[in-house]
Amino acid sequence: MKKSISDVSRYINQRGADRRTFLKGAGVAGLGGLAASTLPFNTAFAQSKKVVAIMPGVFMPDPARPIVEQLSGVTVENAPYVSPTDTLAKLMAPGGTKNYDMMVSLTQFVKGPALGEKDGDERLHALDMSKIPNAQNLMPLFKKDIVTRAGKTYMVPVVWGYDSVIYNADKIPTEDSLTQSWGVLFDDKYKGRIAWRDDAHGMIMAAALHRGHPDPVAMDANDLKDITAYLIDRKKNVRTMWTKFGEAVNLVSSGEVWAMYGWIAMRAALQKQGLNVTNNWPADGLLTWNQSGFVPKDSPNADNAEAVINAMLSKEYGQKLTEVTNYPSTSAEVAALFSAADKRKLGFDLVDRGVKLYGLNFPANIDKWVESWNIIKTA
Repeated sequence: MKKSISDVSRYINQRGADRRTFLKGAGVAGLGGLAASTLPFNTAFAQSKKVVAIMPGVFMPDPARPIVEQLSGVTVENAPYVSPTDTLAKLMAPGGTKNYDMMVSLTQFVKGPALGEKDGDERLHALDMSKIPNAQNLMPLFKKDIVTRAGKTYMVPVVWGYDSVIYNADKIPTEDSLTQSWGVLFDDKYKGRIAWRDDAHGMIMAAALHRGHPDPVAMDANDLKDITAYLIDRKKNVRTMWTKFGEAVNLVSSGEVWAMYGWIAMRAALQKQGLNVTNNWPADGLLTWNQSGFVPKDSPNADNAEAVINAMLSKEYGQKLTEVTNYPSTSAEVAALFSAADKRKLGFDLVDRGVKLYGLNFPANIDKWVESWNIIKTA
């Protein structure tokens, strides 16, 4: 178990740390929030009930916090957040199942270690789903990611997202066929105007999808060797590789690069600056992920945590989260609140638009991916 956490820590830590630097307030213009007065709230009651939670700060932006607390009647106290790796390490540490009331983290990364090998090994509290009725409204796309065992539910997806190419549409025409795939990051056409992320996980996976590999996490040694050689050859077109959120945003806003491997929140931040920036929907495979809410096994406030998870699955919270951060809620009710144009912009229509989806999961041989990436960078 320790080896698994160590193998991915560099990449998961970077992903978590950089995402939480997203500027508060980036949102979808013209979408109104709900007034606080429309929500039931008992101040004294909420002050007497609280949870200590570990989650990315971007998932509890200032405009959304009062909605969660009013709907749940529970005050949410955010413990210091570092990364999904750190969150899992805290859960797995001796006594870790009683130090926090709830957590939100990457579903596919957490579920294996948190469930353990067999029934009874779980380090998670079995959720009382009667107290989380909003889970019934999950989009069909995410119902399969509800984590269960032996008839009990342990994790419920609350937020999702995707990684794709972020590009300046004033420099790279949307009708350019390259924008329909990851190829814009590898083709000679925009040599010197593209940026990769300094990340073995995302870049090797994107390249593998572009090369037509049906299941990148299952690549064997020969497959990985082929992708390594391909990226070494394509690196000649790369102006730079970014490591931090602000660095990536500045590369595009300054005009230094026109396209890069990027995140939803980067798109939102750049559009807030008035730039004609969008993301693509790569036909060779959009990299998707989701993060689930769960409760450590010995949480002293499990009931309160379940109320907060239910509130995070509400349409009121989901609407505000999506407006402010562009990160979509997993709730179908939230998706229904947006216009067809906004659904298309935000990605709520992924299934309808027929984009190939591929989960941003970690391969068992991530250490080999890391070795290959180091070879690529030094070649």
